[in-house]
Amino acid sequence: MFPQRAPGAGAGPGLPAASAERRRLAQGYFWYFSTVGLMVPYWPPFLAMRGLDPVEIGLLMGAAAAMRVVVPPVYAHWADMSGRRLALLRAAALVALCCALSFAWLDTAWSFVIPLALYSAAWNGVMSVYDAHVLERAGADSGRYGTLRLWGSIGFIVLAVTAGRVLDLAGLDALPWLLVALIALTWNTLRGPDRGPVRQAGEPSPRLARLLADRRVRVFLVVAFLMVASHGAYYNFFSIHLAAVGYGRTTIGLLWAWAVIAEIGVFLAARRLLARFTLRTLMVTALTVTALRWVMLALWPALIGVVFAAQTLHLASFGLFHLCSVALAGRLFPSGAAARGQALHGSVGYGLGGMAGAIGSGWLFSEVSPAAAFLAGAGLAMAAALLAIVGLRGLPASQDRVQNP
Repeated sequence: MFPQRAPGAGAGPGLPAASAERRRLAQGYFWYFSTVGLMVPYWPPFLAMRGLDPVEIGLLMGAAAAMRVVVPPVYAHWADMSGRRLALLRAAALVALCCALSFAWLDTAWSFVIPLALYSAAWNGVMSVYDAHVLERAGADSGRYGTLRLWGSIGFIVLAVTAGRVLDLAGLDALPWLLVALIALTWNTLRGPDRGPVRQAGEPSPRLARLLADRRVRVFLVVAFLMVASHGAYYNFFSIHLAAVGYGRTTIGLLWAWAVIAEIGVFLAARRLLARFTLRTLMVTALTVTALRWVMLALWPALIGVVFAAQTLHLASFGLFHLCSVALAGRLFPSGAAARGQALHGSVGYGLGGMAGAIGSGWLFSEVSPAAAFLAGAGLAMAAALLAIVGLRGLPASQDRVQNP
């Protein structure tokens, strides 16, 4: 199921010849994003089934998002200082597993607060460190990242589709046990010894303040914030938006699944895209296409062909942008700060940007109109595109790491 190395194929710099490690890296993405495919659609209904009202669910999700902003950079710093990324990932997975196990016995909002916050702190921070680990193993050929990361998209699709059937048969009470099993499978992919500290002996670790002094780093973080914030109406109100104009649940679910399927094409083409185009060109393309996507959903939500086309553009608004972001973070931040670079990108973009997008789009969706919420997202994406055009000049098409001034 997972990728095999063709006989006689070179492993490339930094990536072991043994296909076993490539399979483990792919499996790590598959099982991790399987947990996301389980939680995104079914966690809110699980909380409602346990008796929590919408206000309590919203507060819990806000607390979880806040942990995503604050905690990942902290232990990403530890990962860079020690070089023991796999050890940290195993520990984080164990914490997340214990928290998931506790969900089976909780039934009030207050009882969920600490376990859910700990789960979010551990599990949402795993991916930034794991991305840094994969990029380190890929060495100079960061295009291989896409062929490994696509297995995360496959894992999301598989669980989003199959978990519904399982939970229909077993009931929502089975969700914590499914989550425990998926985390355990993820933990099992994190075998093997760490390769030792990333920094050479005696090499000083770059300070974050020095890294942020690079204008390109600051521009990159602002672009990530604006891009993720532009998705606020989509991630929080897309289903409600479509249901209001007459779409059924099955159709809405298939449209969500198609969007994730579409992004896989980008990950398959990652090596060719990164070799042929500059990161700046790819990123500006992703941002511009995203703005078009939100305009389509704002103005023509009742036309199934338009909505299908807009969902196809998820290949750019998530797939291409995510590919560019991970590659750019890997090049802007030296190896001794790689995990912190990925975590900082995640905290500013998916943490702060996600919170701002949810709050702002919620107000616009409720107080103005659904179209206004999506059009505001289009404006944010275009602002990010213009900023990238001006502020990300000089990024190479090659796989070389960007040199920090």
